[in-house]
Amino acid sequence: MAVNKNNRVIRFELNDDDYNAFGRYRIMYTAQGRRMVNRQRLTYLISGICIAVLFTVFHVDPSFTKLAYAVAFIIGVGGTFMAERIILRQQKQSIEKGSDTLERIHPTENVVRLDEETFETKAGEDVQTFSYADIKLIDLTEEAIYVWMSDEMIMPLPLHAFRGMPEMKETYKWIKARIKEQGGDAGDDE
Repeated sequence: MAVNKNNRVIRFELNDDDYNAFGRYRIMYTAQGRRMVNRQRLTYLISGICIAVLFTVFHVDPSFTKLAYAVAFIIGVGGTFMAERIILRQQKQSIEKGSDTLERIHPTENVVRLDEETFETKAGEDVQTFSYADIKLIDLTEEAIYVWMSDEMIMPLPLHAFRGMPEMKETYKWIKARIKEQGGDAGDDE
């Protein structure tokens, strides 16, 4: 659905592609996501070192030891470089598996109302209203606008909620202008 210019209302339902895009965004661009990737890198590096040390301390057949060193190198170095991709793939698989279970969040229509003073979100019975000055950051990607209410609460406004990228960019600029007008910090400028 599209933005109603008079009321500035955006209506949408989040789908699996939105969850994947949001998960990718969180892993790649939030402090918590970067910590998770760095922890995974450290785990692979330590695992590789432990395997190498294990076969250095406990002597076995020299050809097996060389194989163990090769495996340790692949785990330690390869895992370090591939950690981000591995986490992104695990997150995508988790979303796909979750779509087949009862625990999955049932799609509900999200309604975002934008007026001159407030940013209001409604999903089911949950209604929250924010002053633009309270928004911590607004970020635009090819998939969505991400409005950060806090480090833990990020509201995605997906591309399919708009008529196209030009309308999404226009909405992004409009929200960013409201944030600046109310004295908030809209993040880095484009």
